[in-house]
Amino acid sequence: MISSPSAHSRAALSGRCVLGAFVLVVLCGACQPPSSSVRSHLTGRVAVDSSAGALDAYRDVRLLVVRPDGRRLDTLGHARPGPDGRFQMSISAPEQGLYALSLWGRGGRAQLASTEYVVAPGDTATLRVSLPLRGEGLRPVSPENRALQAYRNAMTMHRRLLTRRLRTAPSNATMQVQNIRLTSSVLWGLRDRYPGTYAAGFAAVESLSLLEGWNDSLVVARAQRIGPASPRYADAAHIARRAEARLDGHRAALALLDTLEARAATAQQRAGVQAARIQAFLDSAQVEAALSASQRLRARFPRTPWAEWARRTEYEAARLRPGMTAPNLTLRTLRGDTLSLHGLRGRPVVLEYYRPGLDLYALQRPLRNALYDATRADSVAFVSVSTEPDTLVNRAFLHNRRLPGHRAIAADGPQDPLVRRYNATRLPRWILIDDTGAIVDCYWAGDFPALRQGLTQLLHAQPTAAPLSLP
Repeated sequence: MISSPSAHSRAALSGRCVLGAFVLVVLCGACQPPSSSVRSHLTGRVAVDSSAGALDAYRDVRLLVVRPDGRRLDTLGHARPGPDGRFQMSISAPEQGLYALSLWGRGGRAQLASTEYVVAPGDTATLRVSLPLRGEGLRPVSPENRALQAYRNAMTMHRRLLTRRLRTAPSNATMQVQNIRLTSSVLWGLRDRYPGTYAAGFAAVESLSLLEGWNDSLVVARAQRIGPASPRYADAAHIARRAEARLDGHRAALALLDTLEARAATAQQRAGVQAARIQAFLDSAQVEAALSASQRLRARFPRTPWAEWARRTEYEAARLRPGMTAPNLTLRTLRGDTLSLHGLRGRPVVLEYYRPGLDLYALQRPLRNALYDATRADSVAFVSVSTEPDTLVNRAFLHNRRLPGHRAIAADGPQDPLVRRYNATRLPRWILIDDTGAIVDCYWAGDFPALRQGLTQLLHAQPTAAPLSLP
C-alpha cells in the first residue's frame, strides 16, 4: 500500500527537542535565514509575575520560530518583547507547514517552553504568555493553529474512545465502527470549521484513511471532493484507489486515478497519482505493467521524490510483495545491542522507517506509540530505523520524545542498505511481518489504520497472544 506525504509534508516539526540540543548554535548566531516564500505574523504579550521569585530565569525573554536543517537552525522569526511585554514577529518560511515555536529566558540561554506552530500564507496569530507557566504550554491563536489543535483533539478522542471500548468489549466490532464513524466525521468536518487551513487538509485525508475498508463508497466520494490545494492530495488518491478497487475492481480504480491525475495542479501531485497506478499493478501481480508505468513516471517527472521510489519498482515487485519472505536486516540498536529480523521470528514485527522533522510522522507518532502500548513486548516487536545519519540530530529528536521499541540509525542515510533493502525512499514507511517472517504488507503515512487492522488480525489469529486494546 502507498500513501505518500506531499512536498509540504517535509517541513521540519522536530524543533522543540532539537532546540535544546542546538542552543549553542543559536547563541553563536549560526541560525541562517531561509529562502522564503510563505509569510505570516505573530503578535502578543509576555507577562511575568513578579511575586513568583527566581525572576532571573525570565530575564531578557525571546521568542523564536525555527526550522532545524541538520545541525543548523534556520531562523524563520525572532522577537524580543518590549518593556511592557508586547512583541511582534514577522515569520518567513520556505513553505507552508509545521515549525517549532519556542520561548527562551536568560537572554536565549534557557528554553522555557515550545510548541508546534503552523506557518501559512497570510495567517496572523496572537500569543499570550504568563510566566512562570505553571504547567501551561504555548497556545498561539489563529485559524490555522486552531485547526491544528482541533485535529489533535479529534485524534486524542479517537485513541481514548477506541482503547476504552476495546478494553470493556474487545469482541464488539459495532463499537469500533461507531468510533471510526465519529472520529472520521469530526475530522472531515474541520474542512467546514476551518476552510482552507493546513491542518484541515491533513484531517480530511486522515478521515479517509480511517473509513477505508469500513465504508469504501464514502471514501471514494469524499476523495473526489479533495482539491489539489490539499497538502495530501496524492495521499487521497492512493486511499481512493484501493477503495475503488474493492468496490468495482482494478479497471475502475485505474479510471479513478485518470480523473484524479487530470485534476492535479503540480508535477509532484501528478507523480504521486502515477505512483498509485504502479502500486495498483503490483497489487494485482501485473509486474510488467508496473515496470512500464514506472518508466513513464520517471520520464515525465524525473525531479520529483516519487521518481526515486519508481526506480526501485522491479526490486519492490521481486522482494517486497505480501506473502514473500521479509529480507533480513542485522542492525545495531541505540542501546548497543545487535538485532536481526530473523532473530525476531515467532512474533509479528512492525518495521518502521522515519526521519526526524516530517510533519506526517510527528502527527502520527502518538498513534504509533498507542499501538505499541496496546501490545506486549514479547508478543510484537517494534523496530524503528531513522534515515537521518547524524547522531546529534537523532539524539535531539529523541530527547524527551517517546519512541518505544528497538531503535537504530541508518549510518549512510537513504543509501544505507538498511533503508534500500525495504525501498524506504518515501517516509514514513511501515512493514508488517508475521511470526513466520513473511511480509503481510507495506504501508505509508496514510495507511496507518490499515497497519493497525493488519496487526490486530495477526494477533487474533495467535491463540497465545495477549489481548489487544488497539488505539
